[in-house]
Amino acid sequence: MTEITTELQSLLDNLRVDKLGIVSLDSCKDTEVYTTARELLPGANSVIILAMELFPELVKYLTSEKKVGELVLRDLFNRNADIANGQLDWESYRLVKDLHRLGYKGVPLPAGDAPFDSRFIEGMLDYKQAAVMAGMGMFGWNTLLLTPEFGARVRLSCIVTDARLDGTSSDHDFNPCLRCGGACVKVCPVHALKPPVDSESFNIDKFLCNNYLTATGGCSECLRVCPADQLSGQ
Repeated sequence: MTEITTELQSLLDNLRVDKLGIVSLDSCKDTEVYTTARELLPGANSVIILAMELFPELVKYLTSEKKVGELVLRDLFNRNADIANGQLDWESYRLVKDLHRLGYKGVPLPAGDAPFDSRFIEGMLDYKQAAVMAGMGMFGWNTLLLTPEFGARVRLSCIVTDARLDGTSSDHDFNPCLRCGGACVKVCPVHALKPPVDSESFNIDKFLCNNYLTATGGCSECLRVCPADQLSGQ
């Protein structure tokens, strides 16, 4: 077990987020998370993942259908997501400031508007993969992170740091997709989602999905119908 100072542990305990996970890079040297983290911060030892809940009262208003100028209630959800993103970004920034004070380095990666490679539909660091590795949840058939507490209703940010931290894990037996049977697959407007095969976690045509999302200005149908938070206790 890594020796962690009381002051460093206090920083993590006092973060104002709904869920936290840690990936120890020593335990995952053959992964893209390790490679990307080391590229972002040479000498990095840990990735800290922060999560904030998106409110279920607003998820139900999500729809991909919208006319130009029309008032749509999905904008209420978008504002909730903006606030969650802002809280995550602030906590990430505040944590790195405190890490600097303790003599560590850190790179905060934003919850919203993160750098994105539109050629391959890929971001810098796979936040969801890091969260799964940290035991925060599992990949759903909708490609989203599913957590036992909130299902797919979370936003994420990450901090890459040279602080050497113990990785988190979970022994929660949580696989709601098998009980759900693919509500996200059935509702996808362009059939970009399909049931996974073999050892896959999900099966998506991400280019078809992204083209539709871009054309409509937003689509979260797979999030709207996901019952993972309701199935977690069953």
